[in-house]
Amino acid sequence: MLRPALLLLTALGIATLTAPMPDTSAPQRPRTPALSDTVEAGSPALDPAVLRPYELRRELTMTRGDTARPFGRQSEVLTADTVEGRPVLLHVVTFDTPNALTVDSSWVDPATLSPIRMQSSNKFRVLDLEFGASTVRATTTPAGGAPTTSEHPLAVRPFEWNMLPLALSSLPLRPGYAAQLPVFSDRAGRVVWYAVRVAADTFLTRASGYRSPMWQLVARADSGGPDAQWWVSQRHHFVDQALVSEPGVAMLYAREGL
Repeated sequence: MLRPALLLLTALGIATLTAPMPDTSAPQRPRTPALSDTVEAGSPALDPAVLRPYELRRELTMTRGDTARPFGRQSEVLTADTVEGRPVLLHVVTFDTPNALTVDSSWVDPATLSPIRMQSSNKFRVLDLEFGASTVRATTTPAGGAPTTSEHPLAVRPFEWNMLPLALSSLPLRPGYAAQLPVFSDRAGRVVWYAVRVAADTFLTRASGYRSPMWQLVARADSGGPDAQWWVSQRHHFVDQALVSEPGVAMLYAREGL
């Protein structure tokens, strides 16, 4: 993606070995080998009806090697909206980090989770992705500079990186479930395939002692993307916590006040 590496990591949230990790009594393995779904935008495997508007706030901690330090805050908001009379889901993620204040806004078709547009803006540049039926148009405008535009062909119906958590939360998650999902990466300039599987039926323990049920997902990219783990709320159908890592760096996104 054209975004800096750390902002790529913050797009989904990350946990590290220093982070509060989910509790689980034992590894959970499927009794029989899991089959893998191929899930593109609009796939019948998705159930976007489970998604509800939400607002989440998280604290960030960056880890390099053995050193961890606070790295700002994130807010994530999902709302229903309309664009020129067309119903959409508007997914807005705001990163307030030492590097910059960055706002990423994604407009998504509520029935198929097909990306329509994504805009990422900070003091350094504005990035626009416009999704068509068979292409993605990427326009980058640096601060004080002229815009540059590139066209990228699409052979599949991909998801957009920032709204991937919506797709994950819409899957028929259960122990052993596995899927392959295409994700357009503006950093790679192409579609990256993620192999995602449910690693555990687990929970996150809140400060109050409440155990919040989660599906723990493990994902690996074929190339050009970070590896990830996500903890999807079984009750609320959103990504509660996630672990995204690239060589040498990781970032923790922990829910505030929990």
